[in-house]
Amino acid sequence: MDRPSFLRSRPPVVAALLAAVTTLAACSSGATTEAGDGQVAADPAGKEIQIGLLAPLTGGSASDGKGMLQGAELAIKQLNERGGVAGHTFKLKSVDVQGQSNDAVTKGVQTLIDDPEIKAVITGYASTSNFEIDEFAAAEKVYLIGGNTAQTQAIIEKDPAKYPTVWSITPNYDAYGVEPVTLALKWADQGLWKPRSKSVFLVRSDNPYSEGIADGLAKEFQSKGWKVAGQEKVPFGAVNDWGTVISKIRSADPDFIVNTDYQVANEASFMQQFLQNPTKSLVFMQYGPNQPQFFELTKQKAEGVLFNNLAGLVPSAGYAPAAQLQKDWQAAYGTSEVDPQGVLTYVEMMIYAEALRQVGDPDDAKAIGTAIGASDTEQASGRIAFDPATHLARQGDDYVPLQSFQFQDEKKVLIAPEKYASGTFRLPPWMS
Repeated sequence: MDRPSFLRSRPPVVAALLAAVTTLAACSSGATTEAGDGQVAADPAGKEIQIGLLAPLTGGSASDGKGMLQGAELAIKQLNERGGVAGHTFKLKSVDVQGQSNDAVTKGVQTLIDDPEIKAVITGYASTSNFEIDEFAAAEKVYLIGGNTAQTQAIIEKDPAKYPTVWSITPNYDAYGVEPVTLALKWADQGLWKPRSKSVFLVRSDNPYSEGIADGLAKEFQSKGWKVAGQEKVPFGAVNDWGTVISKIRSADPDFIVNTDYQVANEASFMQQFLQNPTKSLVFMQYGPNQPQFFELTKQKAEGVLFNNLAGLVPSAGYAPAAQLQKDWQAAYGTSEVDPQGVLTYVEMMIYAEALRQVGDPDDAKAIGTAIGASDTEQASGRIAFDPATHLARQGDDYVPLQSFQFQDEKKVLIAPEKYASGTFRLPPWMS
């Protein structure tokens, strides 16, 4: 299926860059190129390009890894069915980073770097610190990543020119540390809920992603005159017994509870145990409820839970790229619940393919990286354009929006931003 509107060109610089781009041919045979008269002709130089995927296919984040794999496979299938790109077709090589230990990630990275057939590597996230960015840059491999953008920014902004092949399709995470506070205060002003003591309790996991977001939220709440009634840190990895943490939450009796342990099973078990004797608190969970597995584990106990996402599908029927991916995902995997990590790897693969189409030579990684950095396209996760100082995607309602959700009537309802919202905040059932 040919969807030229899916990659919409932008202002003059980008328009000039894209001028030579031709529409993909819907062809099931091997490598092809566009002939001068508009006919598709065989390209004897065309070959199969291998794309590396780093993903936690086993371990506590295996549900994320499954999504990454599905997104990459769907994108490659579509590109190959259209006849490939610049005379080349694609094949995926997946590497399991397991529980994101340094050893597992290092081994996976080395496997992909050592393979001369791997021309680009994509991932939702691999390590917790993104140390692999330096390895791929040194090896001059194209590396497209989604997660841990604070770590990506810290590495790249010191010397952006050192990382021409590394780009993040996810924006800076600063909004994660602000938006839940902004919304909570807005709902209070609107009379939708009434804070009793202006207090928050923060639960964090011992990893940079969770810590950074929890720190941002604590700072933002305090800047608005709220007090941090308590904080607890749990080890990174499986957490089955939340009894001690929840006991402290009940003792503090806060207005707002934040849990930034993003692993789905952990957040599901936290919610199940919290509801055995809940406090009159709004509950916000970082990322985990975006995964279909969260609702599968919690069912009705998910009702009222708040969460957000900077990297998933923009679930608006009026936004064509997202609506099309949702349709394609349904056809491929039998569900319209598009995995947020699958959105990342799908979009990364499409952005790489567009850059390859412009450059033509899959071995010219620097030129492909330059084309990626200059691109400005509408994708299923929003409008992707890059900040040259950080190599992160730009954030905002007109770029990659921070989407805030609440489970209502056993469905994910988008409650912010207003540009895409399909519903409004409700008081959770345990507070009614």
